[in-house]
Amino acid sequence: MSAVSNPPQPVFGPAVLGTSGTQPAPDGAARPPAHAAPRGRSGHIPELHGLRGLALALVVAFHLFGNGRVSGGVDVFLVLSGFLATGSLLRRAERRELRLGEHYGRTFARLVPPALLVLAATAVLAWLVMPRGIWVQTGREIIASALYYVNWEMISGQLAYGAAGPQTSPLQHFWSMSVQGQFFLAWPVAVLVVVALARLVRISARGLLLVVVAGASVASFVFAQELHGVDQPVAYFHSWARFWELGIGGFLALALPWLRLPGAVRPLLGWAGLGLVVSSGFVLDGGALFPGAWALWPVGGALLVLLGSGGTAGWGPRGLLQVAPLRFVADISYALYLWHWPLLIAYLHHTGLERVDWFGAAAILAASVLLSWLTTKLVADPAQRFREAFGGVRALVAAAVCVSLVAGGAVVGVRLLERQDAQLLAQAEAVAEAAGDDGATDYPGALALDPRYAQPVPQDVPVLPAAAVAAQDRPEIDDDGCIQSNEETAGSDVPETCLLSDAPDPRRVVVMVGDSHTIQWAPAMAEVGADEGWRVLLMARRGCRLQAPPVGEQADVSDMCWSWRVNAMAMLKQMRPDAVMVIGTRTSTIAPGDKVHPAETRAWKQLAKAGIRVITLRDNPRFEFDVPACVEEHPDGAGCARARVDAFSAVNPVHEAKGSPRSAVHLDLTRFICGPAMCEGVVGNVLVYRDDDHMTATFATTLARPLHQALRAKAKWLFENRPDTPQIRTRF
Repeated sequence: MSAVSNPPQPVFGPAVLGTSGTQPAPDGAARPPAHAAPRGRSGHIPELHGLRGLALALVVAFHLFGNGRVSGGVDVFLVLSGFLATGSLLRRAERRELRLGEHYGRTFARLVPPALLVLAATAVLAWLVMPRGIWVQTGREIIASALYYVNWEMISGQLAYGAAGPQTSPLQHFWSMSVQGQFFLAWPVAVLVVVALARLVRISARGLLLVVVAGASVASFVFAQELHGVDQPVAYFHSWARFWELGIGGFLALALPWLRLPGAVRPLLGWAGLGLVVSSGFVLDGGALFPGAWALWPVGGALLVLLGSGGTAGWGPRGLLQVAPLRFVADISYALYLWHWPLLIAYLHHTGLERVDWFGAAAILAASVLLSWLTTKLVADPAQRFREAFGGVRALVAAAVCVSLVAGGAVVGVRLLERQDAQLLAQAEAVAEAAGDDGATDYPGALALDPRYAQPVPQDVPVLPAAAVAAQDRPEIDDDGCIQSNEETAGSDVPETCLLSDAPDPRRVVVMVGDSHTIQWAPAMAEVGADEGWRVLLMARRGCRLQAPPVGEQADVSDMCWSWRVNAMAMLKQMRPDAVMVIGTRTSTIAPGDKVHPAETRAWKQLAKAGIRVITLRDNPRFEFDVPACVEEHPDGAGCARARVDAFSAVNPVHEAKGSPRSAVHLDLTRFICGPAMCEGVVGNVLVYRDDDHMTATFATTLARPLHQALRAKAKWLFENRPDTPQIRTRF
């Protein structure tokens, strides 16, 4: 058995069916040398088409009914893509029939038209049912999907693969199409280079390519393992971390002619492989484990099915894989893969559900199948006929023109949206600048919750920042590059400091330390520092709060977050600031109330022993939904709230936390964030949150005055012996 001799094609598509046999070379074409490939089994693989249909059925079923679990079907697709492409490219290159223009035209005439149709439909769905706040990012992903780099767009946007939900990208599934598209672009060139080199040195092209594929696959697998250990979300989308799955399929296609398995053994291999493919999603959490070593489960299953094909025994899985339903799913598999996910995300936005219900899943499945069948018959098949009639080069030009139109239109749309966003953000910045004024304002924000604030809050003004740009309303320091991400790379455990405010002769030095919930207080603390003539620094790494291991134990410095904490503690002891400010509690959406982590109180105690006083801020509430999206649907903020008793404990838990140093000062400003009963999404006409748990920079700025007053009341040592300290405004 050998790989099919067709040109590479999308594994999801129908083109392999009925064409997987070895085709004779045209009259006059060069024949492959006798040593190029040992004779093996027949080239037809009846099981392949059904395996593709089964894998796609698993992908869709798990997306719709599996609550986000990864089926492993995409990993099977990658193996089959590498298997089909490598053997086909080698044979055509050896016969000197591989012409890149014609080849790319054949390949992308299959890939491009259905994909562009779904991308255009996704843009319409986003406009109709999805919040304005995700339009810009969706537009960027449409551009990236059309140009086959959306997996890198998701990496740069720090997106992680997740279950379907209102906050999930409607184009998340295009990451695998981008990986395959990049492979289809680069692999023909690589094969041509290897074949040319083999001719030059007069060795077997198949043998040389086998060595190249094996070496590259091993290198990719090692890279995937290492990256998976330090940054799994990036590894999941990374092209090189995924190459080994394509490469291992290519390796099998090249090695298969040398393999002569007994016919009676093949059914056993086929059934074992089928069992691995089907069970993968039930046994493994692929979203967290792939593309590490556990991805060998579905990958190995696909390889065993291919190895077990063609057996003489009649009890193999061939009959099951050739049933009509699987053949039908395989025929429309490419379009079905493209359609089902954006329909699912659009349904969740339209209904307001966090997870799809059974009725919705069935409706989405029916709609996806119908649209996929129509797309195959009315778009994919005519595109193939166009390619057959006019040739691959003209088909490639037509595909490039269509991609340019869709991507270009998306670029224009994104630019217009970004211009609108800039205007909305400018309005929010104006609100923030006016937040400290003594005069009346339409946007008091946090001050509206102060009993002493006597000004009426207007009811007929739009909320700022607009929900559409809330995600971008971050502290300015967030764009300066000094805040460290949670990616674990070389040097990421060395703390960096951001300067929030300074003075020629600073009266005090205060260092804010922690994660994103500390960063969000930067606008307020920067204003306090500027008023007082303090030097205020921010030492932050996303996902890493300041903690210390239990007494007598060492921190796991192999974990970059723990290593960062150790280094941060050492730097603070060396700096000896007048105060270290941290978030003292941690709220949750899982259980009511907020809590204090013992590892954090141990860190505070270490600072206290070093003569450094600690100031804690009580955490803000977290929500089970995206607050800006809710406010966009309900502009008055009605329903975009959480009960205060669910968000916070009755008493600030830091006061009862074991091990907390007596010298620590604990500030609770939650009365300026939440009302007595509810934590609203909009306070004083200002949108409080930019997602489900982070405050907008605009609202944080309105907290500057309450924070200043709380510091003067509780952290008096910061103001002692400073007769020239300016008085803060306490009147409203």
